[in-house]
Amino acid sequence: MSQRKLMAVLSLAAVVALTAGESRASLSRVEGMSLTVPTLSQFTDDYVNIYYYPASVVRQNNLVLAELGNNPTGSSSDGTVISLGAVATGQQSFTVIRNFPRLGAIAFQMKQSALNNYTASGSLTNEQLDAIWGKALTNFDFAVRLDITNSSFEETSNAGGTTSLNRVRGFGVDPFDPYPFGGLFQADLIRSGAGGTGPIEVNTFGITPGITIHMSNDNRLEGAVTYRKYSLDRTEVTGGVQGEKWEDDGGASYAVVGRAFVNQGDRHVWVPAGWYVNDDLSWKVTNVPAAGSIRSADETYKSYGVGLSDNMRVNDNNLLLWGVQVAQTKHSYERTDGAVAAGEQSLFEEKTTMVPLVFAAIETDATKWLKVRIGANRSLLSDRTENTTFGTPSTTVTDKTRTSDFNFSLGTGLRWNNLDVDMTLNEKFPLSGGYILSGDRSTPFTRASATYHF
Repeated sequence: MSQRKLMAVLSLAAVVALTAGESRASLSRVEGMSLTVPTLSQFTDDYVNIYYYPASVVRQNNLVLAELGNNPTGSSSDGTVISLGAVATGQQSFTVIRNFPRLGAIAFQMKQSALNNYTASGSLTNEQLDAIWGKALTNFDFAVRLDITNSSFEETSNAGGTTSLNRVRGFGVDPFDPYPFGGLFQADLIRSGAGGTGPIEVNTFGITPGITIHMSNDNRLEGAVTYRKYSLDRTEVTGGVQGEKWEDDGGASYAVVGRAFVNQGDRHVWVPAGWYVNDDLSWKVTNVPAAGSIRSADETYKSYGVGLSDNMRVNDNNLLLWGVQVAQTKHSYERTDGAVAAGEQSLFEEKTTMVPLVFAAIETDATKWLKVRIGANRSLLSDRTENTTFGTPSTTVTDKTRTSDFNFSLGTGLRWNNLDVDMTLNEKFPLSGGYILSGDRSTPFTRASATYHF
């Protein structure tokens, strides 16, 4: 055997050795089963759902979980362009779950951004707290989740005897500009930004009580309700005279989720689920673009749907999961002021309907030490967008599109005593064999997670 072939065989053996084992408590697991499409992970009884169904925390073992980050493109550095191989750290987190005999279960997660928020997570980039307390009682479990993000900036300056104050609650982009988009007013500014600036950070406070009701035959019902409030305030005062101000003008946001686990014999568990989410990110701007001007927008993001899955044990350690759901997301934006500027949006609505979305996944023990996960989902999408701009007369454009979206994933895991390491496999790697076989510098994995049980 040539040296090159020997190196290839040893490298592939090392990869297999690093992709062994079993874990039921990481983002890599559900991603490897193609269940990270929003709302699909709730069809499994997995750790990743404790932030949407807080009462499920009481069923978790004591553990420490580290989400190590992801590299969604699978690119690696070519030795010169280092950024090609940079790991995306925005999804990194460190979680501890501890069960106390008298107190109950506590989950505490540390991360930079609020990752477990339905709609505006890209705009919540300074998290202060995300914790769950739960208690198992005789016939039901109860838990409460509390999450907070908070940031602020304030500067006072004195130039030529004139005092200026800039105050920002919800940091990000240019803190010296109370309204960082200039005279531009359009939909989705907070979540997506404008001109490539990215999301504008807002602050939020959310509280989520959850309950699990246990019934005969180990069946159970789970539900949770989230109350959430977003806040945003950017103000500039110069020489004691009120200047520009951009602030939150929305009401409370909320979410209602529910699911059931219905055992059908020893092999099947049916999981019906439903959800409704309403996030209000309405805002108001004062003194932009001129003194006395008031412009405001009602802006909401909604998501709702129902689904059903069958979690089937085909033998002792293998899971075959399949199901179907119908869902819709809707984003509405409406200018509520009387100002008219040609080209500005006065009304915008975008709606995506998935009827249906079908999904399937298998998780199997290839050997006593090797866990393999394969998953896919396919949805039929109907998109409708309506955009109306101010003008004399106004202009309205309506677009309707029908498409189909397919997703496929592979995952593996390593178990070593009490330590699990899960990984999402780069789909290119099995076809190329990596750098040794083909010269392809793509990384073998696109996400990695580590869980320690104690």
